[in-house]
Amino acid sequence: MHGSAPSPKSRPFTLVACTDCRGSAEEQVVDRLRRAVGHCPHGVMVATRCLGGLLRCQSSRGLHAAVQPCAEDRRPTGVVKRLGPIRTEADAEAIAAWLLAGMPDDETVPGSLRADPSPQHVARLN
Repeated sequence: MHGSAPSPKSRPFTLVACTDCRGSAEEQVVDRLRRAVGHCPHGVMVATRCLGGLLRCQSSRGLHAAVQPCAEDRRPTGVVKRLGPIRTEADAEAIAAWLLAGMPDDETVPGSLRADPSPQHVARLN
């Protein structure tokens, strides 16, 4: 007996979005991400204060977020992907399509929408 593989949309994840610093990001951007998460049975979106400790976001206006694949019980199962700045509805649509596709490790998310880690998360060499 073979079980069928779960559909990509059922891949659980937690999307954490900074709602403090979005500045130029319009409400349509946030709404598009909310709708995408709502179409993913095990997707959760969390609004939070500044993610400056995780992302290098102070120098660029727009919505910044982090997403992490997880199990249905919310235990992390993959690495955190840093996103932003998400400035336009087209940017939000690209992120939404990536979430709905199951967060593939390909070039679905353009490089311009991949945020840099904060300085304290960058490995230092001696």
